[in-house]
Parts: sequence; C-alpha cells; structure tokens
Amino acid sequence: MVTTDTLEGFINEVLSYHYDVESDVLYLRVSAHRDTPTLGEETDDGLIELRDEENGQLVGLTVVHWWKRFGTGPLPDSLREIERQLEPWAARLAA
Repeated sequence: MVTTDTLEGFINEVLSYHYDVESDVLYLRVSAHRDTPTLGEETDDGLIELRDEENGQLVGLTVVHWWKRFGTGPLPDSLREIERQLEPWAARLAA
C-alpha cells in the first residue's frame, strides 16, 4: 500500500508550499525567501506569520490544522483538488 505523508510544490512559481498530511500543517513561503531567517508571530485567527527578521516583511505563513479548520469533509484524494484548495492561501500571502 502506498501512502502520502507530505505534499510540496509551487504556486504560480512565486510561493512554495509544504503540507504535512499526517500532522495537518500547511507551510507557505515566498519562494525567493525560502532560506530567509524569520520570526514567527501568531495572529488573532491562530495563523503563524513568518516575517523576515531583518525588515519585518511577511515571507511565509504556517497554518496548524489547516484541513481540519478550513477544509470540508475528508482530505481529497486528488492532488489537483488539494492544489485548488491551496490557491486562496497563496493569494492571502501575496496580498
């Protein structure tokens, strides 16, 4: 039996994502800042914003219990459907 425990890729070649399926944690990062040292701060809605530690620019976002909190039903077994669910998060980080 084949199982998937992580998914990762790029959204519009601008953002990278890593989704830990087992822990239900989504990590989004501006691709140009994948290695930038950051400081994380929890928002009022329970997200963790990752900001460049030098200039405070938002460069990433961590969402704990992403699917449990924002998905509907069981996690889709289609990669395309999961990617479709990720697109609004890319827009949020890019804003």
